[in-house]
Amino acid sequence: MIRTVKPCAIVSTLLLLSSVLIASNVSAEKKAASVTPSVMIEENNSTVGAVVHYSAKGLEPNAPVKLQWETEQGSYDIQGIYTLIGPSYKLEEHTMTMGTTDGSGDWNGSFVVPKGFGGDHTIYVRQNNKKVAQTNVFVAPTFRLFPESGPVGTEITVLAEGIGYAAMESNWQLSYDNKMTGLISAVSTNGSATAKIRAAGPVGKHSITIWHGYLGMPYLNYTEAPTSYLPVPSYSFTVTDEAPIVRNEVEAQPMAAGGGVRMPRLANKTGVSATLSRSIGHVGDSVTLKASGLPAGKQADVVWHTMEGSRVTGKGFSEKTRSLGTINADGSGSLSYDFPIPDDLGGVPHRIELQVGGVTYAEAYLAISPSIARITPSSGHAGTEFTIQIKGVGWTEYDNAYYLDYDNAYVGYMCGFNSQGTVTFTVTATGEPGYHILDLYPGIYRGKQADPDVYVAPQLTYGADHPGSAIPAIRMGFMLTE
Repeated sequence: MIRTVKPCAIVSTLLLLSSVLIASNVSAEKKAASVTPSVMIEENNSTVGAVVHYSAKGLEPNAPVKLQWETEQGSYDIQGIYTLIGPSYKLEEHTMTMGTTDGSGDWNGSFVVPKGFGGDHTIYVRQNNKKVAQTNVFVAPTFRLFPESGPVGTEITVLAEGIGYAAMESNWQLSYDNKMTGLISAVSTNGSATAKIRAAGPVGKHSITIWHGYLGMPYLNYTEAPTSYLPVPSYSFTVTDEAPIVRNEVEAQPMAAGGGVRMPRLANKTGVSATLSRSIGHVGDSVTLKASGLPAGKQADVVWHTMEGSRVTGKGFSEKTRSLGTINADGSGSLSYDFPIPDDLGGVPHRIELQVGGVTYAEAYLAISPSIARITPSSGHAGTEFTIQIKGVGWTEYDNAYYLDYDNAYVGYMCGFNSQGTVTFTVTATGEPGYHILDLYPGIYRGKQADPDVYVAPQLTYGADHPGSAIPAIRMGFMLTE
């Protein structure tokens, strides 16, 4: 017998099922809302480029959600064009990923640790424009070195990612055969660093170690330090029995941190312009100054601005001027004037004025890059004293000094302000017969911030992280004979 179901019974059944489902969903949403929002990270210790998995619970169900990464943006704080305050950091937040929670208020996923500073990073979950949950992940620094072998003079590069911004995590030192070589910094490069040294010493294996110590020197019992969680990687470099790579040169102009110091705006009268054939050069290089819009047929004075004095005596220092010559503008108010770059201070640019009748009509900036004036003698037996002279050294707190490494051992520093950009010093040849390298590195002479100590030491990461001026390294050598 076929049983007939009444339509009203079907409707009643559907209504009952619907009400049960609605009640179930409401119950799930109430349950989710009653749970305190939280987020968990599977990998609490990570590195730049690694994948991190997260899981969040207790969020608003079926709603948009964001995961945000808190980090810092680094720079050097310079007051005016002379005074260095020190490293400076600004807090930033970046959205790592977005999505939608499920019906229970859960949200799972992953992201790649972004390139940037290492150390502790706070991760936030954001819903409805509010931070509703947070956790933390530590990003450890990583280092790699290449090549692993080559003759004396081979350029060795150390690449680092994830260097921290905290005082105890930002200062790193490189040693070569247990000798302090220089600092590795990553302030304006946001945790990324490229350091360069040259291979030195006899044929065979040599050790390279990267230390951390916020006082500017390697902290040897690092396993007992508050920062014992940081790595201290060591590498081996093999000096091969090949002809040394001989260099006596100033490297190409690097990049100043953050684009360099901001110079005061030049003052030109309306309709007047002045240009130089080069914006930077060495002492003695020829420069052509061209100008237009000057008073027709009038004599123009070319005035050079510089600084003179000393920061370490009661004498002090101040701006001085001197004439580079005079020239008459033609009938249209234009001129062209050739002159050699003066033997003067390097570092920040010098201001050149064009004056007519004592009134400034136009200005231009010209910077002096360092150059090797002489190395005498360039060879000799052990104990030979040789002299090196460099021109174009700067005068501010961040570009007035060079720091000498002999076979990757830090010897000392030299200052160029008191001697108006020229430094002359002597070195005694030591070691076994063969080619010995001498490297002059930029560094920071002084700053207002004491911690971490990044002062009066070679800065091996000068290529992109030196504040203020773009200062090149100077590569030299001495051939030690029998």
